Amino acid sequence: MWNCPIQNMFNFLSKRWMLLILKSINEWKNSFGDIKRWLWSISARILSERLSELQYEWYIERLIINEKPIKIQYNITEKWKSLWECLFSLDNWVKENINLS
Repeated sequence: MWNCPIQNMFNFLSKRWMLLILKSINEWKNSFGDIKRWLWSISARILSERLSELQYEWYIERLIINEKPIKIQYNITEKWKSLWECLFSLDNWVKENINLS
């Protein structure tokens, strides 16, 4: 089977909730509870799985803040920021060149 990195990336990002989770973290909703409240219909189990997958692929980082009580915060990485710029350009290209009606 032919292995295409771009197809693999799109398959990963097209999993349900992935882009919405990244959008929420990008907009400073960066605790588990904040993300869960914003994406109110996602289950806690799926959110936890997606956050782990995004961490594994280095699209987000998990920070432990040593306060009482301890807080967990998620932030987007430079890898995601650079990919977002490419996706934004691709989105503009599609709008200009592909008839979606």
